[in-house]
Amino acid sequence: MPLIPPCHTPGKHCASTGVRNMVAFHGCPLSEAMCFGIGEGLGLWYLDLPDMTPSRMVHVRSADFESRFFSNLGLAFCWETREDPTDSEADLLAAIDRGVPAIIQTDIFHLPYYNSKTHFPGHIITVWGYDRGKETFMVTDTERAELLDVPMAILRKARYCSNGFFSSQGNLYAPPSLTAPKELAPVIRKAICANSRALSGRELAIAGRPALEKWQRELPSWSQLADWQWAARFCYQVIEKRGTGGGGFRKLYAAFLAESAPAVEEIRIHGLDARMERIAEEWTGLALSLKAASEREKPSFEDVRQSLSALAEEELCYHEDVLRILSE
Repeated sequence: MPLIPPCHTPGKHCASTGVRNMVAFHGCPLSEAMCFGIGEGLGLWYLDLPDMTPSRMVHVRSADFESRFFSNLGLAFCWETREDPTDSEADLLAAIDRGVPAIIQTDIFHLPYYNSKTHFPGHIITVWGYDRGKETFMVTDTERAELLDVPMAILRKARYCSNGFFSSQGNLYAPPSLTAPKELAPVIRKAICANSRALSGRELAIAGRPALEKWQRELPSWSQLADWQWAARFCYQVIEKRGTGGGGFRKLYAAFLAESAPAVEEIRIHGLDARMERIAEEWTGLALSLKAASEREKPSFEDVRQSLSALAEEELCYHEDVLRILSE
């Protein structure tokens, strides 16, 4: 029964917890918030999915956090994928046998300890061991402190899934070693600028500034959606409940900024962490207005419209200011 001593600290978000576990195991003691910020974790996506339910989705984390984190530290990263789940499972077993943990991408619908009725195939967990006799893997997951047993057959299902935004073909990452640069200030500065550039720019029509603008334009038409209640409820959950740490990941990012202030003095001088805390509160307010809308008998999104308008102005102003301040 190979079992690597778990190097797990419970966290707020699955991916930043898994990444923190990975670098801590390899001797790089970074906090979850620091990992999230270095990985340019903030995101905003507005998805129009008429053939799915909910038919409108919002995501508030960057899609490629893991890749950006390791790349920003100068480390190679690539999800190992396989067409055959059996081959991917063999790769996972081999990593454990080599004495290194693996982070893998899963669908919470299949993880027995979630008992979820909703598919979400972008969920990251860390694998530390396996038991051939019991046919189980031993994993850690986000806020749970203990080791969790997951049947091998169940994990095979969880690792091969897609929902149109996240997809996994046995996505696995288990490097033999990792090292981080001794000087993090340039890395932090670069990551902050890149994250604000992505959110304030127009590179993708469904992300950042265009996503905010499209959401504002389309929100009045949500009243005509057949699944308007579920769309509003799911957006509330994504922003506030589903592993974001609250405030659409902005609370976690504010903690990153506060921790980074000694290394990047502009954060302290311009109060960027306090501004992000206020933006997090705006996101929480928006989430609560969406929750309230979902509980009405008839559709009404005026409160949501007002919250979204105020939030959009404050968040975009923050990112524009960051690019000006850190480019001076």
